[in-house]
Order: sequence, then C-alpha cells, then structure tokens
Amino acid sequence: MALSLSTSDQLKVIQRSVKTPKPLLSKSKEKLLSNRQKEALEDLEELIKGGYPQLTMSEIAANLKVSLRTLYEIAPKKEALILIAVDRLLFKIGTAAHKAIDVSDSPMSKLKAFLNETNKATERNTLAFTEDFGRIQGAKDLVDSHENYVMNVTEQFLEEAIIANEIISIDTSAMALILSGLSRELDKKYLRKELKITPSDALKEIIEVIFKGLRKN
Repeated sequence: MALSLSTSDQLKVIQRSVKTPKPLLSKSKEKLLSNRQKEALEDLEELIKGGYPQLTMSEIAANLKVSLRTLYEIAPKKEALILIAVDRLLFKIGTAAHKAIDVSDSPMSKLKAFLNETNKATERNTLAFTEDFGRIQGAKDLVDSHENYVMNVTEQFLEEAIIANEIISIDTSAMALILSGLSRELDKKYLRKELKITPSDALKEIIEVIFKGLRKN
C-alpha cells in the first residue's frame, strides 16, 4: 500500500477490496421462485444441516412435502439443488457475521465478532464441511469461494488494525489464512478426540492468545 496515502484513504482502498461470492441462485432467479419454492429451499436447508441426505429427489420432495416439479423448477438434479441450499446457508452465516459487527468498535473487536459468527459454520456441522458434500462436483469451488471471502475480510480487518496502530506490523495474508482456517482444523474428527474442551471453546482460547500476541503494548 502506497505510503503517500492518508490513513482515511488507505482504509477506503482496503474496504473496497473485498467482494462477496457470487450466489449460485441469482437474485433475479430467486425473485421468479414461488413462495412454495422458497419455503422448500428453507426446509431443505434444515434437512441438510445434519449431513448429506442419501435420498433421491423423490424422497427429498416427500420430506419437504412438495412435488417433484417444485424441486426440478429450482434445479435440474439433486446435486445442484444441494449446492444451492448449502450456498444459501453459508450466505446466511456471512450475513449474521456482518450484523454482529459494531461499526463503532476497533478493527480487532470487529474481527473477533466476525470470526465468532463465521466459525459457527462448523459448530453447526454445516454440510459444506463434510466429506460427503466434498464429493459433489462443484462443492469444492463453492466452499472455496466462501472461505476465501472470510479470509479476505479477516485480512481487511488486520490491515485496518495495523493502520489504526492497534496491532504490530505482520504479514496479514498469512495471519488471515491461519485465523480463517482454525475452525475447520479443530473440528476434524481426529483432533476432536484429543481436545479436553469443545472445538468452539478451544477456538476462542486460541484466538485470544493470537490477538494478545498481535496487540501493541
């Protein structure tokens, strides 16, 4: 970042740099959905929170109490339908993360609030982070787009914290990669068995330690 820029100008550059992922179901297409189709998507999100449903489209339709036609008008096949539902779930988590941020707080306080919400993606066992979902074509690209967004927002707050003289100068890209990936690492089955506390509590402890190390005395 150019040293000739003022602090306010530097912040404006940072705040323009993060773009949200492109939704699989565009806003224009979503507007064309009937109320019943929108309700079906909402119900599907609840259905898949516990994992990848080993169900046919007919069985999913029966579970959601809608016709097959209702589902096929949303997506041409089961995998595409599941991708849309997971994408919507991740967007909702992202929206909640931004709503949790108090604009009057310091950059690091904003980052903590943001991470606390985005990390709930794994706390809730969101389908996006299961092995079964990872086998669907297009799943990796979908999850990567949301994870990259979280990483970029994290880096944005770190950059703001440096400019605000709140933390020491660091490689913000490397730190953002670590902070945004902690939740998934701690939620891995082989690690959960080794933890003496819940992954959620362990994550909060680790973030506290990292934040303390970053802050200027």
